[in-house]
Amino acid sequence: MSNGKFFSALAIVGLLFLAVIGGGCGGGSAQERSIVILYTNDVHCGVDENIGYAGLAFYKHEMEKSTPYVTLVEAGDAVQGGIIGAISNGRYIIEIMNAVSYDFAVPGNHEFDYGMSQFEDFAKTLTCGYVSCNFRNTVTGQIVFEPYRMFKYGNTKVAFVGACTPATITTSTPSSFMNDVGDYIYDFDGDKTGEKLCASIQKAVDAARDEGANFVILVGHLGENVGAIEAWSVPYLIQRLHGIDAVIDGHSHEVTPSLKLRDRDGQEVTVTQTGTKLKYIGKMTIKPSGEITTELIDSVSGRDEKVSALIAELKNRYEDTLKTKLGRVDFDMLALDEKNAWLLRNSETNLCNFATDAILAAAKEKEEKADLALINAGGIRANLKAGELTYGDVLTAFPFGNTLCICDVPGQTILDELELGVALMPDDFGGLLHVAGLSYSVDVTVKTPVQVDGNYRLVGVSDDPRRVKDARVGGEPLDSKKTYSVIASSYVLREGGDGHRFKGAKMTTNDFITVADALAHYIKSFGGAVPEKYRNSEGRMYKSDSGD
Repeated sequence: MSNGKFFSALAIVGLLFLAVIGGGCGGGSAQERSIVILYTNDVHCGVDENIGYAGLAFYKHEMEKSTPYVTLVEAGDAVQGGIIGAISNGRYIIEIMNAVSYDFAVPGNHEFDYGMSQFEDFAKTLTCGYVSCNFRNTVTGQIVFEPYRMFKYGNTKVAFVGACTPATITTSTPSSFMNDVGDYIYDFDGDKTGEKLCASIQKAVDAARDEGANFVILVGHLGENVGAIEAWSVPYLIQRLHGIDAVIDGHSHEVTPSLKLRDRDGQEVTVTQTGTKLKYIGKMTIKPSGEITTELIDSVSGRDEKVSALIAELKNRYEDTLKTKLGRVDFDMLALDEKNAWLLRNSETNLCNFATDAILAAAKEKEEKADLALINAGGIRANLKAGELTYGDVLTAFPFGNTLCICDVPGQTILDELELGVALMPDDFGGLLHVAGLSYSVDVTVKTPVQVDGNYRLVGVSDDPRRVKDARVGGEPLDSKKTYSVIASSYVLREGGDGHRFKGAKMTTNDFITVADALAHYIKSFGGAVPEKYRNSEGRMYKSDSGD
């Protein structure tokens, strides 16, 4: 169909929509016959923060009093990011989502954090299931879920197309997407050009239009500003797609009431997302005229009693464990600043130093040799604030349940992995490696020599000048030809998290304590307060513009 015929058809569809919605609901105002699409993204276990799931359920019921056409949509990253997810491996979140009655969901990258078996359980247990046009089994070549789902409101059809960021493989647990010999058996149609992702989305959009969709909404866990590979971002993709009316987005945690972009044919597309932790509920309205509007709701007037009771009951199951007292700290230990912007994803903080020291101490407690400790910035999710510290505080900051491993690692591999960690500076990167027993400086004026594959996993480092300078272990220059004993989470050392590969690493001690438990033991070891030496960062990672 030519563009002219396509848009003529859309005009006819708009008139039909007016006729159907304007005259087919048995009276009432035009607003009462609107289609209302409520949406959330990146809730990250914020079950009763801000508006909360009980407020969301209440608001959905209120909208259903105004129009029979209400749909609730989730754009990913619900099951991870807080205690209630960590302590139940995400199961409690799925239970709550079912109580809220979601109608449509796409998986975010963190839906896979508990492993593929657990994700498959989520997919079966979540009443509405998952939709994605680009989550693919590479053995069969087939997509795992349906690419879109059609909803009918009277005689009007709205198709919701699901899409997941290809960054899922490196920002979740890479080993979950591999077979036993390390070959990828799942993919998200990721390549650096974005061509495969575009093709998958466009195929789903075209199929939905062919099935008679009057409107097509892309629900993507993709992000607007995503750092590493721009070709996977919504602004980049929309320029290369057509036939999409609006985008409900997630992943980048941006508060976007309404961003207007132009598609491949010059047509306007509205993009929206709600930030994180249910600070807002997204509300998209398809009016009887065919106009699409979006807004963010920042408060509601009530709470759904059944959902509130369920959350309370689930929390009661683990409340005593979380209240366990560990010690106290007289100053804040920081992962984020006062505006909730990441500090530790582009620089050193006192919490990073504390965490890596705790990991190194865990090896000593087990009487295992470890020359140095590493932790990826993405493994720390919250501040430890001044005051009494409980196990719940630690689990909030370190929610992933990752276990610690010790490996013998070639010195050259350590240098290469440090280089990957600083490749995106000054931009944020969850793969930035914080250290204990090791120090290094970073020259951010040097163009990164890091080479990565289509999934942003480390391939190699060229012979060009490096950003990492003056790396030292125990105060002595790091020897690229020497082997060092490294303790870090299984996510980094064994599972390839955040693109790290650790070539030539040989496991010596596997899965002996979780990161959170190592932190808890370290706090308790002081018999009172965290030492004053952790009030400020120490300069273990010295960032300069000259490398001096």
